[in-house]
Amino acid sequence: MRFNNDVFVEKLVVKHLTAKDKICRVLYVILAVLAILIVNIFPLFFGIGYLFLFTGAISFGIGYLCYYKVSGLRKEFEYSVVNDEFTIDTIKGKKRRTQLFSGSIRDFEMVAKLKDERHPVSEFEKPNYLRGRCVSGINKDEEWYVATSMGSQKVLLYIEPDESMLQVFFRFNPRNTMYRPQGKPMGTVTAKPRVNPKAKPEEKSEEKTEEKKED
Repeated sequence: MRFNNDVFVEKLVVKHLTAKDKICRVLYVILAVLAILIVNIFPLFFGIGYLFLFTGAISFGIGYLCYYKVSGLRKEFEYSVVNDEFTIDTIKGKKRRTQLFSGSIRDFEMVAKLKDERHPVSEFEKPNYLRGRCVSGINKDEEWYVATSMGSQKVLLYIEPDESMLQVFFRFNPRNTMYRPQGKPMGTVTAKPRVNPKAKPEEKSEEKTEEKKED
């Protein structure tokens, strides 16, 4: 999308809940229920009824903490490009927003598909690179990686850009973006069939020799 002379592209990626996330969600709920039961049963053993006001407030706090943890497991990643500036924000529970990355596309060292054998991601999976997985985790065929830097820190990002975003990457950094518009694969040339201009005259000469033999 363009507004006047500015380029603006945005995409929202919802992180798929893994088995670990689902187990954590169940554990948070079970622990919260057990904690609320223990807090409220405690005054009954000692016959202290007025503590129920206090334990009620504690129960509300435990419930809110459980909700905070469970909703935090739902993550969304918002990619946005304004001209040559690329940013990624993490959104937890559809409310809490944190900026994960911000930098210039011109500073990208490499943009390639995660499964690109000609430009393997292993070249950048080094200890000095800070990694950030900003993908849904559903389809690895749609995942790309971006090797860049944020200040003095080397960064390796895993993202799921769409066609319009890749076009912007190519526009501002064509040398290091392993993508070509219109879906043309990298490094392939359509070979044209060779045409031998002497083929037809030779055929004619062969026909003439055959006619002479017949005469």
